[in-house]
This record gives sequence, C-alpha cells and structure tokens, in this order.
Amino acid sequence: MKPEHWAWELMEHGAGNAGEVCRLFDALVPVDPHEMFGIWRGRELPSGHPLDGWLIKSGWYGKAFHSIEHVDPLLFNTPFGKPFPLHPFPPGLIANHLSGARGAARLRKMEWRGKVSAVMIYDQLPIHDHFRKVNDDVLLGMMDWKGMKRPYFFLLARVYD
Repeated sequence: MKPEHWAWELMEHGAGNAGEVCRLFDALVPVDPHEMFGIWRGRELPSGHPLDGWLIKSGWYGKAFHSIEHVDPLLFNTPFGKPFPLHPFPPGLIANHLSGARGAARLRKMEWRGKVSAVMIYDQLPIHDHFRKVNDDVLLGMMDWKGMKRPYFFLLARVYD
C-alpha cells in the first residue's frame, strides 16, 4: 500500500500502536520548512501514548508557521471562531517579548529517522516536532520530548481562508 493511502487508513481507523505509525512516518517523504508557512488545523493520531486525548480535551486547534523564526506551536479554539496562540512556557513569552522575538518555536531542517525534513523546535522546552508529508496539505507530526519513552503523533491539515 502507498504511504499516503496507509496514512488515510490510520486517520480513519486509528493506529494499533506507535510502531505502526513509526513505520508510516518512515515511509513518508520529507517536507521543507518553507512549504509549511500558514495555519494548520491539528488532530491527534492515537497510538496508545499516555498523552492521547489530552490535546482534544484542551481545545487545541493546531499550529501557525509564520516564518522560519516565528512559529506559534499551540493554537487553541475560541468561542469567536478565530484560534489564538498560547505559549507553553509563560516566562519564555515574557523573554520573547522583551527581546523582540515572536512565537514560541522555530523551524529548521534536521535528520531524524534516516531523512532530513522540517522540525519545529520549541524555544523553552526540550521538544522537537518532526514532520513528514502525506501530501501538500497534510503532514504527519512526531513529537520527540526529551525523556519520553515513545513518540506522540498528530496530523496537520493546511487551512485555506
């Protein structure tokens, strides 16, 4: 089965375990950071991770990639329909504001699991979100949090206004 068809199957029915999603992630093609600019709607991809369900309960909307240096990694729903960024580490928000920096993360290219692809690096947390392309408008993300025993997975779909 082609990786993009496999991805749709997992999105539709969920994953049996993290190993299944890792195999899909490894089969997908890399994405360049510049291809990611814009707003993306997020969705968890359950794989038996302890964080499964947490983002849904929190009201997570997705991510906004404004530039290489300005990423809002956590957008949340509002009653008014427009998502808003919430920085995961308030002292980092203050430091960014004082330094003139925007966002709470940035994009780079990094080798991960044998391929060089886009990675979002949080400014104040030991977290890297690695991305692979399902197609031009859908990405599979793998969160790598220092000390976490297995990865957490999510999907991003490009939002068009």
